[in-house]
Amino acid sequence: MITFAVTKFSDGAWIIIILIPIMVSIFFSIHHHYKSLAKKLSMEKYTSPTRISHNRVLLLISGVHRGSLAALTYAKNLSDDVTAIHISVDPNEAKKVVEKWSIFGEGIRMVVLDSPYRLFLEPLMVYIENLLSIMQPNERLTVVVPQFVPKHWWENLLHDQTALMLRFALLFKPGLVILEVPYQV
Repeated sequence: MITFAVTKFSDGAWIIIILIPIMVSIFFSIHHHYKSLAKKLSMEKYTSPTRISHNRVLLLISGVHRGSLAALTYAKNLSDDVTAIHISVDPNEAKKVVEKWSIFGEGIRMVVLDSPYRLFLEPLMVYIENLLSIMQPNERLTVVVPQFVPKHWWENLLHDQTALMLRFALLFKPGLVILEVPYQV
């Protein structure tokens, strides 16, 4: 093999000399990943997790509509401790949302997070981080995101993908559950 690599190096053997070690290291990395995952999921030395005695639910709403009220119904079935969260980029619009929520919100408290720079994730992440920092080990924080589902798949392209961005931002937070409540329109 060494003779072949030296004599045919300029004829294209250099590709094989570089490609094979790269592929072998990639395959070893994949194998290591699967072994590590299997070890972490193994039932050896398993101890029962702490029982969840309290579930705080945050219901994210952009406005008061049928989709957010369907998600509210679902959130109330999860816990009695439900808080609606609205990110305000316009004070006048936030006032309208608060007024509608007082009518249709079924007495659930609402927190309005101001975002003067039209940011969505940043104020929400700060709020969630504060909640996670004061939670007890037997508590869970559940974020309920209403998501309307259009009739045709291509209509999703016409709407922002806030729920998707939120899921990626919150996915690696321990003690946090993210739920999407679909509402077909």
